[in-house]
Amino acid sequence: MGRKLQTIYEYLDEYLPEDIDKVIENLSEEEKSLIVKRYGKDLNNPVTDNNWNFEDNRKFYNLLIPKIKRMLKSRSELSNKENTNNNYFENTEFVQTGYTSFLIQLLNDGKNDNEICKFLKITPQQLYQELLKLKNLGFTYSKKYYSDGTIKYNNIKTLHDLKKYKNNRLIQNETIITDKKESSVKVLAIADLHFGNDLERIDLLDRAFNYCVKNGIHIILCGGDIIDGTFTKGKQKITDVYKQIEHFLKNYPYDKSILTFSVAGDHDYSAFYKSSIDVMEICKNYRHDIIIGGYNNAVVNIKNDKIHLYHLIGSGKIFQIDAPIVLHGHKHQYLTFMKDNQLNISIPTLSGLTQMEPSTLELTINFNKNGFISNTIIKHLYFSHDKDIIISEVAYDLAKKQYSNDDFIKNVEEYRLDLEQNDQKLVLERSKKTLSQVDKFYKRYGK
Repeated sequence: MGRKLQTIYEYLDEYLPEDIDKVIENLSEEEKSLIVKRYGKDLNNPVTDNNWNFEDNRKFYNLLIPKIKRMLKSRSELSNKENTNNNYFENTEFVQTGYTSFLIQLLNDGKNDNEICKFLKITPQQLYQELLKLKNLGFTYSKKYYSDGTIKYNNIKTLHDLKKYKNNRLIQNETIITDKKESSVKVLAIADLHFGNDLERIDLLDRAFNYCVKNGIHIILCGGDIIDGTFTKGKQKITDVYKQIEHFLKNYPYDKSILTFSVAGDHDYSAFYKSSIDVMEICKNYRHDIIIGGYNNAVVNIKNDKIHLYHLIGSGKIFQIDAPIVLHGHKHQYLTFMKDNQLNISIPTLSGLTQMEPSTLELTINFNKNGFISNTIIKHLYFSHDKDIIISEVAYDLAKKQYSNDDFIKNVEEYRLDLEQNDQKLVLERSKKTLSQVDKFYKRYGK
């Protein structure tokens, strides 16, 4: 159905797969058996053994992975001394003769992130790096997020668009574009991950992503505290906040069809307040699939409606936003209440802090014909060692007052294509006289 967790090659994506294989060959039999227990015999299609337990998890992430990284680093340093050059692309002529032009052309053609990666034969992480280079060269682009988990990048060329882009950043609203035919969207709600704390649960995040893959969920909404920050309950295994963020960027799961929208919480804010390290900007540069809309409050627009993400920060206040659903982080436990015609949902923690049994929520959000949220169904999910358990299920009617049939529904497009269309060539054939740089590359090197 889809991968259950990151492969070891994705987890260690800064190193070449052949180097990872060489290092694994030199491990002890006990260490190799632990890897097999975590990933199965086929490392490209990971399946965790049903007997995998907390002690295995501790040995793997706290002892074995650091050892493998040390061995890979030593191997890399030796390779550099021997003048081995590992570029992203094997064809150096491609890089030297206008790679930037190819990327800009694909952006101008309206290709999404998956299409660009497929055409250029690069990973999403490499795409983020190349877009960061464009940003540093002065190119300005906005991002459009879609309910199928894809991203489109739009070059900003006019003062009007630039002003709109800057204002959107200040408002801290993000938007999910749905297809015109979509009348409901499923999302997974998580909160209080506390990366860097001893009680973080990366294994449960893997399970959450696997649940999304199995159930066709492309959107995750996070209630904040993605890192443990400068203060903690319990014990931190990583105390440096920048290293906590690096740890988060590296180990928060990735899937090409899943986007995470989040608010930043009080622990995230502590890194900004104490060290001027802004996790929002770091994700904008290095993890485009993780969109943090603001500290304390963030808003996600969808169709004609909104979802409000909130996390208490000191003396910070909750904004008064006309949203039928408010998702709260910080409290670490699941509860719901109605206030001023708004459904307030406290998201349980997906870490071991304060909760013996971390859990999460699945929300099915239904829209009326005018694009407003009409009702939602909440499933409280617990990931046991061998199966996904629905603890409870409840529905809430959130219908607003009636609107006329002439209301214009915002934030929708017709973008879902047939599978045959998805598999067609990304760049259409043109006459030889009008071939673009992309077409010339495609013609010369093929698919």
